[in-house]
This record gives sequence, C-alpha cells and structure tokens, in this order.
Amino acid sequence: MVVTVGGEFQRYGRVFSPHSASIHASELFTTLGVIVKKGIIALLVVLALIVLVSPGIVGMLAEKSVDEQIEWARLENQDLVITTEQFDRGWFSSAGRHRIGLENAANAPGLRELLGLSGSDSLPALIIDTKLNHGPIDLSSLAGENTSFVPGLGNAVSTLSVEMTDGELIGLPGTVYSSLGLTGDLQSKFRARAGTHDKVTWGDINIDFASIASNGDYAYDGLIESMQIAEQDNVVDLANLSFSGDLTMSEFAFAVGDMHIALDGLSVASGSRSPTSIGPLVFDTTSSVSGGRVDSSSELRLKIDEIPNVGQIELDTKVSVVGLDGAALKQLVQALQNVQTSADPYAAMSAIETELLDVLAAGADLRIERLDVALPQGTIKSAVNIKFLESDNADFGWSSLLLALEADARFEIPEMIANMAMMMSPQAGAVEGFLRKNGDVYELEAAYKKGLLTVNGVPLPIPIQ
Repeated sequence: MVVTVGGEFQRYGRVFSPHSASIHASELFTTLGVIVKKGIIALLVVLALIVLVSPGIVGMLAEKSVDEQIEWARLENQDLVITTEQFDRGWFSSAGRHRIGLENAANAPGLRELLGLSGSDSLPALIIDTKLNHGPIDLSSLAGENTSFVPGLGNAVSTLSVEMTDGELIGLPGTVYSSLGLTGDLQSKFRARAGTHDKVTWGDINIDFASIASNGDYAYDGLIESMQIAEQDNVVDLANLSFSGDLTMSEFAFAVGDMHIALDGLSVASGSRSPTSIGPLVFDTTSSVSGGRVDSSSELRLKIDEIPNVGQIELDTKVSVVGLDGAALKQLVQALQNVQTSADPYAAMSAIETELLDVLAAGADLRIERLDVALPQGTIKSAVNIKFLESDNADFGWSSLLLALEADARFEIPEMIANMAMMMSPQAGAVEGFLRKNGDVYELEAAYKKGLLTVNGVPLPIPIQ
C-alpha cells in the first residue's frame, strides 16, 4: 500500500521523500564502490599469485615432469643412455643439460669400428641444452616464435650439439620448442632451416612430437627435405625422408599402432665407383592388441639401382603375424632387451630360448603374404604361411615344434634366373628336380603337416624323433 503526502510517499507506514531517496542512493553507490575496490584488490592478489608465486611451484612440477619424460624415454629406448648432467631450477625459469649416449647400443662395436675407435673409446653423444620458462602463463616468451597461450607447466627452448670423443662440443642446426601441459603432456617441435656447415648441406627439417603422460601414448611426424654429406670423393645424398607414427602403450608394456617411413632416394658415391642408389622406399606397419593377442602387419617397397653384377632390384613384400600371445611376447621382448649388447650370438640365443618357445607354444600365424624380388631377368615371387598350433608349453621343445607346425608355400622363378642359378651353384642344381616348368617360369608348391612334406604333389615324409 502506497500513500502520497505532499510530494512524499508512504510505503508500509514509512515516509520517504526525494531527499531521503538520494541519501539512500549515495549510500548504495558508496557500498558498490567499496565492493568493486575490494574485488579489484582481490583480483590483483590472484594475478600476483599466478604471476609471481605459482611459477616457482609449477617449476617444481615441471622438473618432476621432465624427469618422468626422461624415464619414459629410457624405457622406450633401451639402446640409449639418457642422463641429466645439470638442472638448475629458478623461480621463473630453469636451465638443464641432458646427454644421450650410445654406449649400450646393440651395434656399439660396429659404430666404433666405423668411426675408427678402439673398444675403450667413448662414442659421440647428443647433448641437449634447455631453458624452461615456468607456467602456468609464460609471460616471458609470449612474444617469441612457436610459443603458446595455453596454460601449462612451462615452455622450453632447446638447442642441440654433439659431444665428440675428446669432449669437444659441436653445435647442430635447429631448435626444439616444447610445451609441458598441466597434466604432464608434452608437445615438441624441431625446426631447422636450410643451410650448410663444413661438409654437410641440408634442406628444411620439421619434426613434431607429442606424448600423453597419463597412458604413454605418443605420436610423431617429420620431414627432412634433403641432406648431403661430402668428404673428398665420398658423397652421401638423401632426398625427402618422411616418417610418422601414432602409438599407444599396450597392457603388455610395449607400444602398438601405426608407423610410416618414406624416402625418395639415398645415393652413396665413393671414389670412381658408380654410385649406389636406394629409393624410392616406403615402409608401413600396423599392430594392435585384442583379447590378449597381438596382430601385426608390415609392407615394404624398395628399389635399389646398379648393384654390381646384378643391376637394378625392386623388392615388394608384405609380412603379417596374427595371434601372438601378448604375455609371452612381453617376456620375450624383455629378454631381448637384456641380451641385446651381448657380443656372443649363441649365448644371446640361449638366453632367450625359453621365452621364444613360450611364444611359439602359445600359437600364432606367420604369413609372408608377398615376397617379390624384381631383377632385370624377371621377378621371383613367393608366399609362405606358417601356423604354430597352440601346445602345452610344460614340455614344449624344438623337437615338438615340428608336430605343432603347419605350413604351405609357393614359389615362381623365371626360367632365365633358374638356369643361371643352376649353372653358377651345384647346390641350386640339386633342387631342379623339385621345380615344375610352367611356360617361362619354374614353380614350386609345398605343404607341411605333422611330419609330412609334400612338394608339387609328391609326399616326402620327414622322420621326427
């Protein structure tokens, strides 16, 4: 109820005038002003915490994340020795140096021999120097190239160099730009512009890498446009090397997924000898895990020019493995990693024998779906399927493997190649009786099951003890 009284109004028994209303409005604005000021102060405090305090806290998290990424790299690359030589953590930024060595590589002796080093000499190593600007907002690098506004643990810029056997550091071209997400995810980009230095000339190089810390998934994509290494009469030329992969960590602690490699050409020339050229080359592989079993398939297409006394060769192959037991394969992979530096191949084979037999006893199919070799005289074609039946591995051995194996194979050999092989090698002539002539090619079809080998329809029992 509102009652008007001489310019005033009364509401619920209380009299209000225009003057009193203006007083109340003034109080209201004053109150609002205080609230706004307090809000601004609170906002400034929050911003100060983000800008001044949080980088130090996030720096500790970033250091932990870097350690986790290094440990992951160690586990994924047993050939590499990855060490942290230095890590100085500041409040707003940190600086570190990491070393990647090849001392544990399976081919370390061969690398030493190639470089003319003795067995006691250290191999060259890759040195990575990194400056890490702490997040969650990297104000110091927002204006820089290849930076991000996305909040995270920090942004890093890394440079590369090679540590020679005498300790000298030789800088490499290119820069690595990395971003660490709040959850530890990593995104890295390597960028190198075309250039030349001493005996090496290269085109643009672009490589992207991303990993997810929570599950170990990672992906990469790269392109090296060109590279030439020339020393006196020795010249190595590479053209358009591209590679990519999208991999996820399986329940058996090894990665599965898709990988791709393509190369337009690789030429090696030495002295007055004709250069050897490889390419184009395309390699694709895919793998997956389902129901505890691992499937994998790979295809390779390769061309090699001017092999002495042979000429040009083209290779086209597809190989698949279906139904490998994941748990047994995991044990075999670990055993292979443990013996990969062994200089004695027989000792290495003995060390993994149990794990290899466990894989075969669990059953699997090996399919060489296509293995074609094109020569100037024609194309040799072959296909082989081998099936290992699942067996009780309690007493499974090499002798019982023949009973647990079924196989079939088909070969086509051009007549000209077969005749040349028979003239050049008595051993090759010994198989002439197993070949069947069909036009201008020789054919061989074989099948094996439980000790009985059949070649072109002729049974050949194999004694099994």
